[in-house]
Amino acid sequence: MWRSAQELLDQHKHIELLTLDFFDTLVTRNVAQPTHVFAEVERRLTQDHGPRWRGYGLQRVRAEQRARAAALEDDKYRDVTHVEVLTELALGMKLSLTETEVARVAECVAEVDAAQAVPFGSELFDEARLRGIALLVVSDNYMPATQLVEMAHRAGFTSLLQSEVMVSCEHGGLKHNGRLWREVLDITGVTPRKILHVGDDVAADVTQPSRLGIATYRDPRMRVTHRNMENTSPDVLPLSRIEATLRDETYVSGWDSAHSIGAGALAVLVAAQLHDVHMVLAQRPVTGVYFAARDGWLAHQVWSQTFAHTTDTPGHYLAFSRSVFGRANLAVVDDAVALRFVDQHERITVRQLGERFGCTLETSLALDTIVDAATAREIVLQNEQQILDASGKLRERVMGYLDTVGMLSPGHHVVVDAGWTGATVADLAELVSGATQGRATIEGRFLGLYWDATTHRTRLAMHGLAMDDLGALDDNVRLLGVIRLWETLMTAPHGSVIDFAHAHQGFVPVFADTPAEVSQHDTLVGAMCTAAIESAVAMVNGTHRSGVALADITGGAAWAAMMQVGHTPRRDELAVLSRLRHVASVDHKDGGTSIVADAPRRSSTLPRERFGETYDATIKRHWMQGSLRAWARQRDATQFVQEMYGIWPFMNERWVEERNDY
Repeated sequence: MWRSAQELLDQHKHIELLTLDFFDTLVTRNVAQPTHVFAEVERRLTQDHGPRWRGYGLQRVRAEQRARAAALEDDKYRDVTHVEVLTELALGMKLSLTETEVARVAECVAEVDAAQAVPFGSELFDEARLRGIALLVVSDNYMPATQLVEMAHRAGFTSLLQSEVMVSCEHGGLKHNGRLWREVLDITGVTPRKILHVGDDVAADVTQPSRLGIATYRDPRMRVTHRNMENTSPDVLPLSRIEATLRDETYVSGWDSAHSIGAGALAVLVAAQLHDVHMVLAQRPVTGVYFAARDGWLAHQVWSQTFAHTTDTPGHYLAFSRSVFGRANLAVVDDAVALRFVDQHERITVRQLGERFGCTLETSLALDTIVDAATAREIVLQNEQQILDASGKLRERVMGYLDTVGMLSPGHHVVVDAGWTGATVADLAELVSGATQGRATIEGRFLGLYWDATTHRTRLAMHGLAMDDLGALDDNVRLLGVIRLWETLMTAPHGSVIDFAHAHQGFVPVFADTPAEVSQHDTLVGAMCTAAIESAVAMVNGTHRSGVALADITGGAAWAAMMQVGHTPRRDELAVLSRLRHVASVDHKDGGTSIVADAPRRSSTLPRERFGETYDATIKRHWMQGSLRAWARQRDATQFVQEMYGIWPFMNERWVEERNDY
């Protein structure tokens, strides 16, 4: 339980001096982590001075790393200065003296603009002033005391004086190595037992001052949203501002990882779907918008509460699944069909295989015989006519359903889906075009597409918002690595569509009953979805407490949200998401597979030639990044993961691409 400022100072009534860490103790920022201020600087510089400044955020992080390494060689105790960081930045970006000064000013202004008070730090500051206790801010930072004072004043600490700030870059030592603490004692002349220090870092704010006899109190609540520093670009800002707001809102109640994923990254993806639809409606006539089950359920909920009241274009929730529309569109049964409907790792009974195609399959095997994938595919090929007959009957029911939701009406229809190849929407487009002699056309709007989508571009007009199959190869693979995660979260409170009722029943969709999905929706995913809807509605309406609005949710912002959680999950996020299971079978009748794979047995001795096998199995069936991050924390698998990163460097934590054309 956290203490109040009054309780803490009552416990230390004998002190003469209260020392406070600055960042994340007294002052924080309106972004999720310190480096995201550089993302805001990049946004401002590119907006005001053009593309010359694109890539500034990552270059600024790298420049500080180089400057710190150089300072360490010069004197292992001292801190780096802002001037030294900017010198390295100028070398990296080939900046002129004038440009370097532009960057310095922009950075200082952005830091002040981002500054806000930490609640507990504010309480302590005011209580110490009230009691007449001397105050001293002690900070490890490259910025001078004048800059910190300006930030403090912006955050509301208007009585803080420059003489009440000691910063490492001006005193030849750091809190982290103890030298700055000895400077504090020398300059103030206060004995250690009469000092109380409050901060957020274990080494700098607890271990080092404690060695000198200074009493300490640690409050790390403002550090919960930090991620990999190098993933810094303007695209991270919408999620960063939302996460910072969530951090502030849960300061007293405590950080809720599941809620933050829902109200943060998941909400950004949902809002991105709405923003994309909004842009389409502004550009061309659209007869109807269809949010595909189940990836579009969240977006349809937000649409119903927002755009449905401001546009004449009807929005529908489309009962939709690859199993139904793929089966309904069969013209032949060949190897490609067998591969599509029977997973290579699957073991299935003959009865289940027949149910998957909606017919009884002829075979010498008993219906309850379990067969492997190869045998199942042979049975499929041997039953072409039975499968095609069932396909034709299903197609009649599908077309009846599509007619009830208006998709067979002449005009241009937009289907909103998460992704990832466009194959099922392409099947839908062919069915609709054939039934209407081309009078009704379909356009697919997807969050992400990877290279398998390219073959379907001749069948469907499609667009990938966050990621496109024509994008960078490394990003295509990164998308593959997070698909299982986002498919599991972008879902609905019902099972997958497996059939449609007959005409006399109104062609209503029939949903699968999948206990594993029902259970995790009731215990975890449902609450995340509720948080996502509420947050996305606020973005659409322009009332989000972070200030993030729909116009901010670009394709780049959606990609950043997918990557921040999907590619570089924090430990708390990984702990929550590791509980999820993904049901991938075509008929949705299995118990699902954990999205985080088990590390290979005896991974430390696994031959290099087996690495590709592990890679393929993990990226196809699991959440690749979550699995790698989980394995990296297992002692016997750490070396294996490092070797995986060495072979496939695009799986490392940095996903922001570095610019090399300065």
